[in-house]
Amino acid sequence: MCNSTATFIVFVTSSILLWYGYTGLRSNRVCVKGGYYIDRFVSPINYWLNVGVYLVVGIGGLCSSLLMIWMR
Repeated sequence: MCNSTATFIVFVTSSILLWYGYTGLRSNRVCVKGGYYIDRFVSPINYWLNVGVYLVVGIGGLCSSLLMIWMR
């Protein structure tokens, strides 16, 4: 069983990652490690890989935190 603090941290972290993925889709550039931006048209494979990771991990974390709340 996870306590409410861990659930809250997972929820907030997942929301931030999901926001990075969403803003990457909206602005056609995504922020990566070190504060660098990858433009969609300069490096499309790298761009889609990072946006996909942000979205999948964000959605997975949100589902996980909601499951933790539901399992209490």
